[in-house]
Amino acid sequence: MSQMSDNESLLNKLLKWLLKPWSKLLFKELLEAVTVTDLLDDIPGGDINLLPISATEKDLEVIVPMWPVSDPRPGRPELLKLLWDEVEVDQGSWEAPVQPGDLILSVPKDKLTDGPHVLRYEVTNANLDTSLSKTLEVLIDLQAPVLGAGQGLLTVVEDPEEIERDGLTERYLRNHDQRLRTQVPGYITPKAGDTVIYYWDTEPFAEMEAGEHELTFEDTIRPVYIDFPGALVLERGDGDRYVYYAIKDRAGNISVFPRPLKLSVSAGLRALPLLSIEQTTGDQENLHLALNDLAPPLLIKVPAEAVVYPDETLRVEWGQPGDPGYYSTSTEYQGRSRQFEIPEDKVAAQGATTIQVNYVVSGDKRHDYPSPPVGLTVGSLSRGLPVVQLAGVRNGIFKLSDADERNRVTLGTWKFMAEGQWVDIWVTGTLSNGQEAEPHQVLKNYAIEADDVENGIGARNDVVVLKSYLSTLLLNNPFTVHVNVSFNQGYSWVKFPEMRPQLQS
Repeated sequence: MSQMSDNESLLNKLLKWLLKPWSKLLFKELLEAVTVTDLLDDIPGGDINLLPISATEKDLEVIVPMWPVSDPRPGRPELLKLLWDEVEVDQGSWEAPVQPGDLILSVPKDKLTDGPHVLRYEVTNANLDTSLSKTLEVLIDLQAPVLGAGQGLLTVVEDPEEIERDGLTERYLRNHDQRLRTQVPGYITPKAGDTVIYYWDTEPFAEMEAGEHELTFEDTIRPVYIDFPGALVLERGDGDRYVYYAIKDRAGNISVFPRPLKLSVSAGLRALPLLSIEQTTGDQENLHLALNDLAPPLLIKVPAEAVVYPDETLRVEWGQPGDPGYYSTSTEYQGRSRQFEIPEDKVAAQGATTIQVNYVVSGDKRHDYPSPPVGLTVGSLSRGLPVVQLAGVRNGIFKLSDADERNRVTLGTWKFMAEGQWVDIWVTGTLSNGQEAEPHQVLKNYAIEADDVENGIGARNDVVVLKSYLSTLLLNNPFTVHVNVSFNQGYSWVKFPEMRPQLQS
């Protein structure tokens, strides 16, 4: 009995509470939350609704969205209250229609303290009916990252004893992928969006920035490495160097500098000047080769100033792997020191393209030394190209009445012709009804053979145009025999001269 009385009492209390006027607010649809334009965009794994520290240096602008129903009148105002952590910080009151500028409120600067905060607003209409808004949580981070053990000193990851013994040498860089890898000690507390700014100085804390790395969420749960590339080491010279970093969080707080790692650097900039290419024009870095005027052999010359040690190999790279006509050689031309020949077919394969040409010094099993590349624009082969011939054409006229069923097509040889090049030959024309005829394919992707190089295409009488096709074309009208040649297995094509005889009965 006592248990039932207690339940009835609780029910009565709940009913009374629900009947209170203010309790109705809890069952209204909440108004849309405010907007804070200074908030940073959210990133995966990062803090949500983070306010940059620059936004805490002044009052924080807050934009209240216009509520759905508004009808202020003289003597019956509408009231807007802005609450920051449930404390009113700004308000507005209107007896006339609310203007957009009236909806821009602010949170005083002195309220923008470190930690999470909640923004919301209340609107009381002319009938004294109050509506609440959804909340917007805002995070303010005013705490700089705290460095890890050893005053945040960077540690060398690979063969640290060699660095301790010999310093940072050219050989060390050669054997470690042309970089010095260091590790950032774990700090408090890494978050996605933190940026590690690192320095390579000639004097302690000269702040000679070397790069930066923004952490992803995955970076926060694994070791953070800083790789200093060999190019940077060489660029900043030999001698004592001071290596350190700073951590800037996404809000803009920056850590103190750690104790710098002191290195003795003797990497020695290896001299690898630009190569030269015979029969080219242009400046040293950008050359042009006229394919029409080339007289083989084409020689690449590596300058005597290039440092190549006795146990190392010198290799020339014509283009890049994957390029049509890519070629690499370490064989010097006819015993000439540091001169290398590029085969004619490899030159022709690069016609009408721009490639990079360089040399590579190789000796260590783990690293090559490439020279700076030279840009070479190879012109098109356009002169001295043979004109395709069709048996039966006389004085530009082809007579069907004199034609064989299979009419021989021939194509003479050309400069740089080589086995493996592709040839397309086809015929086009107009049908007797005036429409374009379907092309008649004579050769398609035909790979040139050794006999073709000697005697030309069609010397074996095996390349023909069928009379049956020509008979479908419009009489007293020209038709065209087309030729395309690819010097690089179809990557690009060179248009050869066409034959355009008139078809007669």
